[in-house]
Amino acid sequence: MCLYLQKRSNGVYYFRRIIPAVLHGVVGKEHWTFSLQTKDRGEAKRLRSHHAVETDRIIAEAQRALADLRQAQAEQGSETKTDWLSEFAQEEAAFAARKAAERQERRLARRHYRDDWRERLHQSTDRLPPRYAAIRDIIREQEERAAAAEARLRAVEGQAVQSGVTNAAAAPTRSTAPRWLDTDVVDGWAAESRPRKKGEDAHRAVARWFYERVGRKPVELLTKDDVLAFKTKLIAEGQTPANIKQKLSRLRTLLQWGADNGLAAANVAHGITMKVTQAAKNKRKPFDLAALSAIFSSPVYAEGQRPTQGRGEAAYWLPLLALFTGARMEELGQLRPGDVVELSYPDLENRMQKGWFIRLVEAEGEDETQLKTAESERLIPLHPELENRGFVTFAKASAANGEARLFPKLTPGPYGNLTHKWGQWFGSYLRGVCGVTDKRMTFHSFRHTFTDYVRRPDIPEGIQRQLVGHSSKDVHDEYGAGYNQYWLTQAMLLYCVPGLSIVDDANVRSAA
Repeated sequence: MCLYLQKRSNGVYYFRRIIPAVLHGVVGKEHWTFSLQTKDRGEAKRLRSHHAVETDRIIAEAQRALADLRQAQAEQGSETKTDWLSEFAQEEAAFAARKAAERQERRLARRHYRDDWRERLHQSTDRLPPRYAAIRDIIREQEERAAAAEARLRAVEGQAVQSGVTNAAAAPTRSTAPRWLDTDVVDGWAAESRPRKKGEDAHRAVARWFYERVGRKPVELLTKDDVLAFKTKLIAEGQTPANIKQKLSRLRTLLQWGADNGLAAANVAHGITMKVTQAAKNKRKPFDLAALSAIFSSPVYAEGQRPTQGRGEAAYWLPLLALFTGARMEELGQLRPGDVVELSYPDLENRMQKGWFIRLVEAEGEDETQLKTAESERLIPLHPELENRGFVTFAKASAANGEARLFPKLTPGPYGNLTHKWGQWFGSYLRGVCGVTDKRMTFHSFRHTFTDYVRRPDIPEGIQRQLVGHSSKDVHDEYGAGYNQYWLTQAMLLYCVPGLSIVDDANVRSAA
């Protein structure tokens, strides 16, 4: 069992620390015992470190108070004088300990707010307003103190084992076998985080790259200089700043897992990143009107062509759906006939209305669907343009034919993505047939385009985020289930791309 950490029968971890007997009267209690409100060992160890720092401080204050008391008693020649002095000193020490305990309790009550801030401030400081970046600095300082406390705790645990201490506060002997980044850490992280295969392979590749460039060392012996050397070599090899930043991010993730799970004293990659100075020039951009016009007047729309690599009706519907929903390529490629639903909802005068919606949800089983984030689960009203072009009829026909997916000709790629090959086809079609040569414009540009045109003063920002599946902006947005079908439908009716004319291929709709 780890020092100060106990796991109850219900699986919840508790912080428990015995106060030295000589300080019981000063602190006002014999021990600290309270729930960490988590069943996750890594999270419990992180919280333990914070509480260890705070209780260290309280004990240090009590020890100073006791030392002052004893010194005062030694300086007094008369026992009658020490009586009142002892009582006064004990009251002072007890008051200081009570205040410290109260501060600790208030701090415990604010834990979920701190966790919320840590999650919100996870992005790089160069993208945060200065006042939020300052808060991020404070959080980093706290994390560094916690890492130092964790290292001290390990030292105490090691001393306890060496001295033969077997009480509940001492940790059992751990294996001294070396732990490796590319096996132990990646395996443990993957087993706990359960990333998609593509993400797991990317992290394994980073661990392999790291050892190939700085030499093979057990994870507990890695240093900050090793990480900086890795970064320097990537730069020397001509890797792009964006790629280097991504590799360093994955390395930080692995080393943080190692630190959280006792394989290293601290995350030596903490704070090491790569500034991407050209990010604004190289990031994806929305389609401009000329590009959209080229796409939607191309042979797929003007002549009803269905290229073999375009996978049948996917060539026609996926770009249209992306333009009028803002959904990601894989979200659309995974759609099943049952995800196109007609729902009833009340309007502002309590009259029942009906409308068609696309439902994006995760599902397990034979027809498994996966979404990028929790916020990606959402209900999107069907835009009138899609209804007019026969999308509902197309979905009904797919259901009648017993199709599991709306686009059954899409086949999984190396990592199971249904749109992997289709995306390659669209890229070549976009460049070669449509003539859109700006490499910053890709299929994902439809999502940027939707986000731009749905960003109107008459559409609340919360509705905009809900439609595209972005996370909430503040705590207030996290309450409730979001905007209802009425307000989402009204917002979708306002969405349009001024100046865009899409070729109306009646033959396509009649075929559907």
